[in-house]
Amino acid sequence: MTPQFDLDNGYITFSFQRGNDEEPERVKLSKGEESNFVWSIFYTLLELVVDEREVDDPDFVEEQKFADLEYVFIDDPVSSLDENHLIEVASNLGTLIKSSNSDLKFIITTHNPLFFNVLYNELGCKQPKYQLEKLEDGTYELHEQRSDSPFSYHLFLLNKLREAIKTNSIQKFHFNLLRNLLEKTSTFLGYKDWKNLLPDVEERQSYEKRIIDFSSHSKHAADEVAALNRQEKQMLIHLVNLLEETYHFNKE
Repeated sequence: MTPQFDLDNGYITFSFQRGNDEEPERVKLSKGEESNFVWSIFYTLLELVVDEREVDDPDFVEEQKFADLEYVFIDDPVSSLDENHLIEVASNLGTLIKSSNSDLKFIITTHNPLFFNVLYNELGCKQPKYQLEKLEDGTYELHEQRSDSPFSYHLFLLNKLREAIKTNSIQKFHFNLLRNLLEKTSTFLGYKDWKNLLPDVEERQSYEKRIIDFSSHSKHAADEVAALNRQEKQMLIHLVNLLEETYHFNKE
């Protein structure tokens, strides 16, 4: 797919190049594809802003186009993404924000519990977080959010894992959900490490390695989605079932 930029009129068209002299036919993007394209441009621009603000050169600062920028507002950039790409966006965005050493301030809003949780863990607990609640009279209240689970997130995670097991659609990113669930449960139970919830058997190190390997996200996570083998799927099913049975999660 090839983009054509019309800067004079302020729009972009897309077409498939056929390798011949035929006039390329324009392609209509879906709303999801359009949202992802806009986000990719915004994110590229954001990287440029962060990089420019890191240059410690008075002469260069005067030439910066974003020298007076104080705030970056990002509103729910993952509404059109599947869970694997959502995790990648949250992870990359968190890494970019942490790389900024300037006084640039970021405000991020979301309705998505998975995006919130991944971003929370990427940025750490020191960054202020709030939950905006709409009251019955139509007014709003802003509450400080002290945990990474404003949406009963551990139950959300468990339901996602149950659904994947039931539909036989387990993928690598479900190990990330399992690790998050173990982290939430271990914190609630007072353990210092989520690995303490793994069964104390000979396979324990193998469990740890698989969970850590599959829940570590590189910058190119979208290119690393490989099919799991039967043994890996059975491992996840076994650990989810064991967690439910040991700590008596409600199965309704």
